[in-house]
Amino acid sequence: MLGVISLAAVLIFLLAPSGIADYTVVGTSYWHETRDRLLLKTAYEYNNIEEIKNFPAELGDWRGYDFRYPEEVYEMLNASIMLSRSYSRNGDLLWMDIINSKKGESFHDPKICYGGSWDIVNEGTETFHVTGNQTHLTFSNMRANRLDIARKDNSDTRQVVLYWFMFKRFSDEGVTMIRISAPVKDDYEATFVMVEGFLEDELFAAMYEGEVKEITVAERMIETRGALGVLLIGILILVPVCLIFSGLLKRWFGKA
Repeated sequence: MLGVISLAAVLIFLLAPSGIADYTVVGTSYWHETRDRLLLKTAYEYNNIEEIKNFPAELGDWRGYDFRYPEEVYEMLNASIMLSRSYSRNGDLLWMDIINSKKGESFHDPKICYGGSWDIVNEGTETFHVTGNQTHLTFSNMRANRLDIARKDNSDTRQVVLYWFMFKRFSDEGVTMIRISAPVKDDYEATFVMVEGFLEDELFAAMYEGEVKEITVAERMIETRGALGVLLIGILILVPVCLIFSGLLKRWFGKA
């Protein structure tokens, strides 16, 4: 029995993802993973205010400028880190918020927040290609929430809002929400296409290093140690196997 338990433990260890604590979960919900979540490595530590301050203000042809909301917004959110920046390019404009917090109340449901002064015309999710930094090809797809909204007191004032969440497994670093919003000039879809181009062509390359290849501990041992790694894996498996056969031999000869 000891051999079987030991063998199971060894196999679980060897087949577990390597470096799982370094992965960042990117998805449409916070505090838990959804089926369409994506695992990425980020180019910044989003719970570090100094790193977030250094987030690039220039992304391709886009130029960014930091701004602040009224103080009551920060008091209400009670977030650990909040960076708000506008990006503009040739008449196009959008706003980006990076919010990091360990407190659930910092992530008020945007549908509820906008519900006071805005009508939600449409809501759903969108899929984007994540390219990571410029040394990588397109890796995979990322899902983000989408809201199309219009002011209740002036329906000509409209916005497209996209937002998603990031957090690390087995970590107390909190959750980060990225929110992108843009004023609608012509129609919602044309505005969405503009924001989509900003995300896929510029923002993701600055934010992420690319999709994580989920290799196992065993694969990592072979990759880093070569033949020695193979030998170590063999020893780890051989010890419980020997215990199993030792137990079987004792049972067989005991009966004889």
